[in-house]
Amino acid sequence: MKEFSPRELLQLEEPSKKKTKEISINALGQAMDTTWGRSSTPSTASHSVKFTFADGNRIVASYASIISFISEKQMIETKITSDDHANRIIAMHVDSIKKDYKVLVEDSGGYKPSVSFKEISSTDSLEIIGFNVHNPLRKAYFRKKVIFEIS
Repeated sequence: MKEFSPRELLQLEEPSKKKTKEISINALGQAMDTTWGRSSTPSTASHSVKFTFADGNRIVASYASIISFISEKQMIETKITSDDHANRIIAMHVDSIKKDYKVLVEDSGGYKPSVSFKEISSTDSLEIIGFNVHNPLRKAYFRKKVIFEIS
């Protein structure tokens, strides 16, 4: 039988003392939930962001807003600026979810939980909803979906 030095014994005991990084799905769901209560009332009426669980360890962020434009050139410019705005808003919401998750899971034993979001893919779309032959102003839904892998 092999004899272990005190340092080796300490290293063998150490993993059992540490908490492993497990994601609390309940806490993450609470942090993401904006379907009722105070969190369902956005601070602005210009856009909507919702997070949902997908298969396995993935989360889908859905962003929607209404944009207006007159010409095709302006439509392309507006879509580019809307995409940039959507990325900033989604990143802001992800940061908020991370902070809320830490508060919900943190314990008094010094364990500092964290969750990380890694963007896997994103898609955006533009759907024209307002069209009138007498008025050149067009209204459209700008939608963006971002899939994150959580760990």
